[in-house]
Amino acid sequence: MARLIYSAIMSLDGYIADADGNIEWAAPDEEVHAFVNELERPVGTYLYGRRMYETMRSWETAHTLAGQSAVSLDFARIWQAADKIVYSTTLPAADTARIAGGNTHSIRTRAAA
Repeated sequence: MARLIYSAIMSLDGYIADADGNIEWAAPDEEVHAFVNELERPVGTYLYGRRMYETMRSWETAHTLAGQSAVSLDFARIWQAADKIVYSTTLPAADTARIAGGNTHSIRTRAAA
């Protein structure tokens, strides 16, 4: 049986985004990113809501950007290798590879859930 692991970066007062809705404050340094990579390496499937999927899908092409650190490139490979399931009532389609089921039918709506 697979394990479900919930993971989130948040401030001590429980917020993920700042007052403007940004999460840049939580960008890890190289040491923390390497640690996160080891935690994420065995993940087979990510379950996302629309906003987090939209944030994370930049990893789909991160390896094509110049100047990426080895740790960032490692995370890009980890993220790209995992399946993704997106739960959203507002996202019409998921546009990255490895959407579970191989198509956009993995977009779940409340009616389908």
